[in-house]
Amino acid sequence: MPFDGVLAYNMAKELNRFLAGGRINKIYQVDRDSVLLHIRAKGNNYSLLFSCNASAARLHITGKQFENPDTPPVFCMLLRKHLSGGIINSFYTNGYERIITMETEVTDELGDRNIKKLVIEVMGRHSNIILLTHDDKIIDSIKHVDFSVNRVREILPARHYILPPAQDKLSPDDPTVYDYLLNLAPVAERKISSFLLDKLQGFSPVLCREVCFRAGINDDKPANALTGEELNNLVRELKNLMRELSGNHATPSLVIDESTNKVIDFHCVELKQYGTRKTYNCISEAIEAFYSLKNSRELNNQRSNNLLKLIEKHLNKAEKRLDINIRTYEENKNYNDYKLFGELITANIYALKKGMEWATLINYYSPAGESITIPLDKNKNPQENAQQYFKKYHKAKTAFEYAEKETDILKAEISYLESVIFAIENAESPEQLNQIQTELYEQGYLSKPRQKGKMAKPAPVQPLKIQSQDGFEILIGRNNKENDKLTFKIARKEDLWLHIKNFPGSHVVIRTEGKEVPDTTLTEAAEYAAWFSKGRSASKVEIDYTQVRNVKKPSGAKPGMVIYVDYKTIVVNPREPLNIN
Repeated sequence: MPFDGVLAYNMAKELNRFLAGGRINKIYQVDRDSVLLHIRAKGNNYSLLFSCNASAARLHITGKQFENPDTPPVFCMLLRKHLSGGIINSFYTNGYERIITMETEVTDELGDRNIKKLVIEVMGRHSNIILLTHDDKIIDSIKHVDFSVNRVREILPARHYILPPAQDKLSPDDPTVYDYLLNLAPVAERKISSFLLDKLQGFSPVLCREVCFRAGINDDKPANALTGEELNNLVRELKNLMRELSGNHATPSLVIDESTNKVIDFHCVELKQYGTRKTYNCISEAIEAFYSLKNSRELNNQRSNNLLKLIEKHLNKAEKRLDINIRTYEENKNYNDYKLFGELITANIYALKKGMEWATLINYYSPAGESITIPLDKNKNPQENAQQYFKKYHKAKTAFEYAEKETDILKAEISYLESVIFAIENAESPEQLNQIQTELYEQGYLSKPRQKGKMAKPAPVQPLKIQSQDGFEILIGRNNKENDKLTFKIARKEDLWLHIKNFPGSHVVIRTEGKEVPDTTLTEAAEYAAWFSKGRSASKVEIDYTQVRNVKKPSGAKPGMVIYVDYKTIVVNPREPLNIN
């Protein structure tokens, strides 16, 4: 996990720099696993977040606004009783363990000054927040751990607080650690990053890989395969790293995968092993950015999944209805035969009588005048048989015309829903999801707004802008509303409009500015239109293009749905744009 012992040690140093001597003014428990302290220190107001969430345990200064529960939980009330108004003496760790203690001087009920400690243990699913007396007796904890869970270390009120069992590792501050590594590495068979992880206290896998990277060593190389020079480089870089941290010269950093916008890691040092990284002035800023982006992405994924489930449900329903209507269409497409049978029976009624099961009659409407064998109900007279066929005719005709109309409507709806699915799957920000959600609400697929009161108007999101290699501006819509806005409000009549043939995709516009568009720009825009479409994974994609003046929106059509005429088609390979503005 990102929050390792080295980071915890340096976080304590950072918190001392900002908060030592500060007064605790307010205390909130913002959720089941998180506590927020409002602190006034050195003329500034700070919010300090303690979180023992299994997947996001951490301690840092935060600028995020939290929604507090109406009724404070019991642990929150206990913290208010023991820590409110307290003066923070210091933050400290037990070496390089992932345990940070905040020592606070408070006034008790009798007016005496006393020491209370708030401890956060950052240990994955075993993380906890514990309130202690000055002599380390547990007052309470946010999570209780009894004998059935841990026989060695109970975390319960009135128990004495015991540190987790010490690991058999060396402190990176120990001057002898370097000689120890030099002597032991030549006989260790584990890969060098795992060897460092086993021997150095407070080092996480990412930090072990960082030392190897700075030393120019493959972190998968076995420790006993390193040359003497490589070992010396490793020890040198380890010394440099610890010197960087001890001298307050470390640069906290955050690593983001630009292709997916997914956060990878953070640390209190610059992670040079990654090509793309962002640096910050303090550790709290890096942690805040990491979890803000992580939570935003997770929330986006959750919202996307919820919207996808909703649309896929409507899509399945529409596809089933389409199958039913296609079957109805096929079953009733020969409805005129019933009318013909009724008219022939009526024309030959003098030659027919009750009790006949069939009749062979001449088809007067056929130029060839061939005979037709017509089934009859022997229990009905000729007039009743004729009326029965006329009823079948009207019923089949009505069913046929309804199925024909519904088939066109359902095909259009399915095409629309597929375009929405494409937009949801490719939405990269909350703003884009807001637009899609508003569109679904307006189209009646969401029965009610997702928030109390009137649905908020989403912030406008502009189409993507790309400069072609020939200097032409290429605009790309990313959902149905953006497509409509781009095609019918932003684009000019003489601009070129592009769209993938017969599949959901983005509307793409080339700004012509009255100039002739060269083939290189046309191909480039077509490649982008292929990329921003359902055909992205194909090797060859057909892209239609025409002037914007030839694109029309039918009356009553759903967002993003258009028809176009006088177009040409180009076949291209999908290409991801690199210079998006």
